[in-house]
Amino acid sequence: MTLVVFLLVAQSFSLVASRCPRCERTCRCSKLNLTRVPAVPSQLVSDLDLSFNRIKQILNPDFLAYAGLRVLVMNDNPIQTIQEDAFVPLSHLERLDLSHNNLQTLSPRWLRGLCSLQYLNLLGNRYKTLGEGSLFQTLKKLRILHVGGVFLQSIKMGDFSGLSDVFELFLDGKNLQEYEDGSLKEMGPISHVILDLSRVSVSHPRIVEAVLSDVVNPNTTLTFTDMLLLGKEHASLFRVVATLGATSIGLRNVNMSLPAVVEVLSLLAGSNLTSLTFDGGQFLLFNELSLLSQLHMPRLEVILFKDINIASFYNFPALFFLKPIIKTLRRVSLLNSTWFVIPCATFAKFTNLQFFDISDNIFTDLALSEMMCYGAVGLLDLQTINISRNFLHSINSRLFATLPKLQNIDMSGNMFQHMPETCLWPESLHFLNLSSSHLTKATRCLPPSLRVLDLSNNRLTEFYVELPFLAHLDISGNLIRTLPEGSLYPRLTFLSIQNNNLHEFSGNDLQVFKRLQKMKAGENPYFCSCEFVAFMTSGPANHEETVGAELDSYICNSPDAERGRPVADVRLSVFECHTVVAFTVLCSGFLAVCLLIAALCHRFSVMWYIRMTCAWLRAKRKPRLRKGPPQYDAFVSYSDMDSGWVEMHLVPELEQSDPPIRLCLHKRDFLPGGWILDNIMDAIEKSHRTLFVLSRHFVRSEWCKYELDYSHFRLFDQNDDTVVLILLEPIDKKTIPKKFCKLRRAMNSRTYLEWPHNDGQIPAFWKSLRVAIRRQETVPERFEMQTVNKDV
Repeated sequence: MTLVVFLLVAQSFSLVASRCPRCERTCRCSKLNLTRVPAVPSQLVSDLDLSFNRIKQILNPDFLAYAGLRVLVMNDNPIQTIQEDAFVPLSHLERLDLSHNNLQTLSPRWLRGLCSLQYLNLLGNRYKTLGEGSLFQTLKKLRILHVGGVFLQSIKMGDFSGLSDVFELFLDGKNLQEYEDGSLKEMGPISHVILDLSRVSVSHPRIVEAVLSDVVNPNTTLTFTDMLLLGKEHASLFRVVATLGATSIGLRNVNMSLPAVVEVLSLLAGSNLTSLTFDGGQFLLFNELSLLSQLHMPRLEVILFKDINIASFYNFPALFFLKPIIKTLRRVSLLNSTWFVIPCATFAKFTNLQFFDISDNIFTDLALSEMMCYGAVGLLDLQTINISRNFLHSINSRLFATLPKLQNIDMSGNMFQHMPETCLWPESLHFLNLSSSHLTKATRCLPPSLRVLDLSNNRLTEFYVELPFLAHLDISGNLIRTLPEGSLYPRLTFLSIQNNNLHEFSGNDLQVFKRLQKMKAGENPYFCSCEFVAFMTSGPANHEETVGAELDSYICNSPDAERGRPVADVRLSVFECHTVVAFTVLCSGFLAVCLLIAALCHRFSVMWYIRMTCAWLRAKRKPRLRKGPPQYDAFVSYSDMDSGWVEMHLVPELEQSDPPIRLCLHKRDFLPGGWILDNIMDAIEKSHRTLFVLSRHFVRSEWCKYELDYSHFRLFDQNDDTVVLILLEPIDKKTIPKKFCKLRRAMNSRTYLEWPHNDGQIPAFWKSLRVAIRRQETVPERFEMQTVNKDV
C-alpha cells in the first residue's frame, strides 16, 4: 500500500513539474525543475525556454505540437539522449541552443529536418568528436555556429561540410589533440571567428597554426577568448596571425601582463593589423614601465578597451604606451575601464582622430577640461565624441567649440541638473544626446544647427526652444503636459514624447508639424475624451501612419470607467460625446411628448375626467351630512352669464310664491371664509332638488369647475330624480361636450322645462316649475332660498 501511494505521489509530482505556468506566445519555462518537455498550451508558441531544468532526454513525440516554434533554448540541462526524429516537426525553427548538456555523441539525424535553422549552439557538451558523417550537411541557412568544449579532442575533414554561409563561428578547442588540415576551410571565408585555444597554444602549437591557417584572412575579424598571456612564450600564436595577414584582432576575457602586451604588439608590428580590441580581462604587472621603451606598434586605426580591470589603475600610464601609434588612430574607445584622466599633451596628438568614446568611466569636469586642453585642443578631423555616463556636473560647451568637424556629442547619463542660458557650440554640430541627466529646463543653450536631439529621461516640464533644422526629437520620460509648438520645428520628421504627463492632443496640434512622419506618444496618462478617442481611432488618413502603429501603447487614465484600457478599445456613448446636443434633443423630445400629451388631454378632456374621478372618490368617502328632512327646496346651478334672469325672474317668482320655495343662494347663506367645495356639498345635502339653468352660455363656458364637478358627480350618481332642468333657450344636444355624459343622459331621458318666448305661457311655466320642485315632498316645512352662482 505504501508503495502504491509513493508511485501516485511521484506521478503527480511529475505531472506538476512538466507544466509551464508562464506560457503564451513565448513560454518562459526556465528553472522550473522540469523533467520533460511540457505540453504546449497553444500551437501559436514561437519561443520556448527550457534552460536550467532537469530534462535528461528528448523523445520523438515531445515537439509534435510545436509546429510553429522558432526559438528553442535548452541549455544547462543534463540531456544525454535525443531520439532521431525528435526535431523533425520543427521545420520553422531558427535558433537552437543545446549548450552545456551531457551529450556524448552528435548525430546528423537530429538536424535533418531543421531546414530553417540559422543559429546553433552545441558548446559545453561531452562529445569528443563531431560525430560520424557530415553533421551540418542539411543546415543550408546556418549563419552562427558555436561548437566545441573541454571534451572536444578531434576535428577532421568533412566535419563542417555543407556550411557555406556561416557569418560567425565560435570554436572551443582548448583541449584539441588532433586537427586535420583544411577542416575549417571547408566553410569558406567567415566574417567573425572566435577561438578558445588557451591550452593547446602551448601544448600543440602546430594545431594552433593549422587552425589559424584555415580561418584567418584579411576580411575576418579574429577574436581570442579566455587566454592567459604572461610572457613571451604565450604570445607566439600572434606571429602566425601577423603572417597570415589578419587586419582585425580581438582579445576577450584575456589576462595580460605588461611584458606580454609588449611582445604581442611587437609581433604584430609591420603586419596588416588595423583594428585591435580588448574586451574584458585584466592588465597585470604594469609597474615595469621601462619595457615601454622597447615597444614596437602596428599602424592601428581602431583600438577599443572595454570592461578592462586594471590593477592599481591610479598608476596606469594614461595611454603613454600608445604614443607610437597615436597619430594613426582614427577610432578610440575606452569603455567602462575606470579611466579617469587623459593629459592634454596626449590627447592633442590624436591628429587623425575621428571617433572618440570614453563612456562609462570616472571622468570629472576638471579631468574633461584637462583632456580637452581647456577648449584649446585642435583635433581637426574629430566628428564624434562620447562622454556619457561619467561624473560630469556642468555642460561646458566651450570645450568643443574649436572642433570644426564635430557633428555628434553624447553627454547622456551625467549629473548636469541645470542647463546654461547660452552656450557656444561648433557650427557643425548635428547630434546632441543629453538624456538621463536630471535636467529640469531646456534653454537656448541648445545649438540651432541640431538635426537630432535626445533629452529623454530628464525632468523637463515643457519644451519651447526654436530649432529650425531639427528632424529627430526625443523628449520621452519627462514631465511634459503638452506637445511642443510645431512651428518652432519646421523640419521635424520624428517625435518621441512617450511616458510624460500628456493628457491629449488633436489633429490641429499635429497639422502644425508640417513634415512629421512618425510620432511615439504612448504610455501617457491620457484623458479619453470623445474628441481624442475619435481622432485616434477614426481620424484622417494623414495621422494613421504617424501614430497608428503604436496605438496599443495609448492607454486611458480617465474617465474612471475606461482607466487602463487602450484607446483603440474605448467606445464612448452619444451622451458622453455630445452631452449638450443629446441633452437638447432629449429635452426637446420630452417637451414634444409633454405637449402631445397635453394636446391629447385637452382634446379628450383627460384632466376633466381625472378631476371628476377624484371628486367622485371624495364624494364616496365623505359622510352624509343630512340626517333629517331637507332644509331647502332647491339648489340652483347656472352660468354667470344668466345671473340676470335668475335674480330678476327665478328668485322673486319662487321665493314670493304662496307657499314660498326656499332656494340656496351662496351670496347669502354660504359660510364666509369656508371652502367653496364644503359649502356646495352642504347645500346639496340640505336641498330637496337641484335646479340646473341651461343655456348656450352654460354649455360653452367653462362651467363645471372643480367644486361643481364634485357636486354634479355626486348628484347624478346618487339620485337622478332630484334633478330639475330649465332650458332658457334652444340648445343643440350635439354642442354639449361628450365629457358631460351625465348631463347628456339627463337631457335624453327626462322632460325639462323650457322658458317660453310667449308671455302668455309664462304663468304655466312657473306653475310647472313649482310642481316639479315640490313633487314627492314629504316635509311641509318652509325652507330658506339659496342660489349658487356657477361660472363655467
